Amino acid sequence: MRAPERIPLRRYAWLVAGLPFLAVHLAYLLSIREGYAPACVPYFDGCTSISRAARHGSANLLFKPLMLVHVLMLALFWRRIAERLRALRPDAPRRVAMVLALGLLAAAFLALYASVLGVEGRIYQWLRRYGITIYFAGTVLAQMLAAVLIEKAPAVTRRQRALLATLCAALLGLGLASIPLRAFDDDGSLINIVEWWYALLMGAGYVAIAAAMPPPRR
Repeated sequence: MRAPERIPLRRYAWLVAGLPFLAVHLAYLLSIREGYAPACVPYFDGCTSISRAARHGSANLLFKPLMLVHVLMLALFWRRIAERLRALRPDAPRRVAMVLALGLLAAAFLALYASVLGVEGRIYQWLRRYGITIYFAGTVLAQMLAAVLIEKAPAVTRRQRALLATLCAALLGLGLASIPLRAFDDDGSLINIVEWWYALLMGAGYVAIAAAMPPPRR
């Protein structure tokens, strides 16, 4: 058994959520110090996007390798979730396979996004945009489908069901809200705010899914 698989799933989910949180915020602090990004509270002011916070200088050198490590962690996370779901829901093999496929697809496009971040050119800009979009969409769809599959497990508490439902509703609401916001978001600050909160809620989703997952049968 490889070392990451020895870590209990719930603890591993905190690592999966914590690494990108740490990478993004440390990169943003470096960008502020080196003059590449303005200082603000981006969750409320939206003065910079996550990409801009990690695009240049030392921030980019820190962000890229950490996010590529995160990609590998994500792939293992979704594999472990799929293994638990197969045992939990033997009646839904296709939906379990879809959770794994969406999670791995999201991880692959995150790797693409991180690899070209900071590289100039129209093609690289296009790759970044679609890389991060598919990463966000694939991750949230995988989380929502996993939450639906977990929800009917008898060991899942009412509080855990409520938390999963709330997180899914928040992610869906933010995603839908970003569509009309683009029409009158002149400086991009509103979309930036949505992006920062979206990333934060996605991290919470990893933790919530792992916490609600019943332990494996002995």
